[in-house]
Amino acid sequence: MKDQELMLTIMFGVIIMLVVIVITIWFFNQGQKKIIAIKLQKKENELAFQKTLLINTVKTQETERDRISSELHDDIASKLNIIHLNIHLLKKKIKDDPEVEKLIDQIESSLKQSTERTRNLSHELMPQLLKKFGIHHALKEMANIINISQVVQLSIKSEHLIQLNDDFKLLHLYRIIQELLNNTLKYAKASIVEIVFELDNEFLVMTYRDNGIGFDPENLTSGLGIGNIKTRSELLKGVYKITSDKTKKGMLFYLKFPNNDQD
Repeated sequence: MKDQELMLTIMFGVIIMLVVIVITIWFFNQGQKKIIAIKLQKKENELAFQKTLLINTVKTQETERDRISSELHDDIASKLNIIHLNIHLLKKKIKDDPEVEKLIDQIESSLKQSTERTRNLSHELMPQLLKKFGIHHALKEMANIINISQVVQLSIKSEHLIQLNDDFKLLHLYRIIQELLNNTLKYAKASIVEIVFELDNEFLVMTYRDNGIGFDPENLTSGLGIGNIKTRSELLKGVYKITSDKTKKGMLFYLKFPNNDQD
């Protein structure tokens, strides 16, 4: 009897120990899950905060660009035009002194260059056509300006952008195209650039292609231009890809993002 009681006691003790171990492991696992969940939530909160901060930063930058652009276009450029007109009137009245006429010609030429530079700066900061008449006119003007140079021929098919009526998204697209064109003009030695917008169910797709010298994608650095393209692509909730092949030449940029119906 004593042996049986001892065995029962041992078995009971073992069972209690196993139960304690199981409960301890369960509480430990639950604790670990809570710790992991807290860490994940903290990470998500940090990412959400960074994204909100990034959006607000970009919005602030664009608002400031718009303000400076309007100041340049509406105030400074207008005053320069008035000065130019007054100098032109003064020039008509002064005809007897060649030295004075020559000086006025120099002032008039410098003023004309300053006025043109002011307009260009205003356009670079916030294209007036984009602001007043929409992206189609802005892209058409962009193509005209580039094609006049006869160095690069730019073609843009943007009719599907009618699906997009969010001004902030359109501005992101315009800035992305600006950065891509800047890179092409600076480094690619291309003669042809094609930009096409297409519909893909509930998404819009932009492809940008040039026939330049190409580059090694593995050596593509995240410089300021590439960083801006990445940031604006993410703010469009899009996925993008940049591919190139030095042997085949050229570069392809692909961007796919949801249209207004998915906002």
